[in-house]
Amino acid sequence: MLKQCSASIKVFCILTLLISLTFKEAIAEDVLSKSLCSPLELSNEKDGKVIIWQHNFDGVFDLAMAPQNKAGLSPIIRLSFGGSNEATCHFPAIAVLKGGNWGWHVAWVSEVKHSLMVARIDGDAWVSSLPRKLVDQMPDQVALQENEGILRLNYHFPSDESGITHLMISKDEGRNWDAFDPNQ
Repeated sequence: MLKQCSASIKVFCILTLLISLTFKEAIAEDVLSKSLCSPLELSNEKDGKVIIWQHNFDGVFDLAMAPQNKAGLSPIIRLSFGGSNEATCHFPAIAVLKGGNWGWHVAWVSEVKHSLMVARIDGDAWVSSLPRKLVDQMPDQVALQENEGILRLNYHFPSDESGITHLMISKDEGRNWDAFDPNQ
């Protein structure tokens, strides 16, 4: 932007740029402050910052994800569909993990669907795969991990007094999931 400014108006251009960046950061903060669930933030030097939060899409609360950049939160992609119009947090547990050099893995608990869901997000095109239901129950905790090409989704049910953590694994970058069998 400064290259377009003449020497006599550089101060004006710098102020305009600062006001624009401050305004876009304020818009991002405003969007996130309206989320009824705590936003989840992940950042690294290469990819910058991505944020996942509950967003109001024309009166329907669904899960959203966006990179935070100079344009604010843009583009915003919808991760879940068929949410609720009830103004409460519908996604009590969310996990996100960088997926190789192609994008992101996201897992979440949906109170509306009463299930554990997953999706893959292309980090270049910023499009999501269709969300996939993995478990037809509601865990209270979810975590994603990757080790030596194997993706692990750990989850725990609040009613499970034994403290057992359940595990699903994917050997193909989250395209297919199987319940972990310790006997294999």
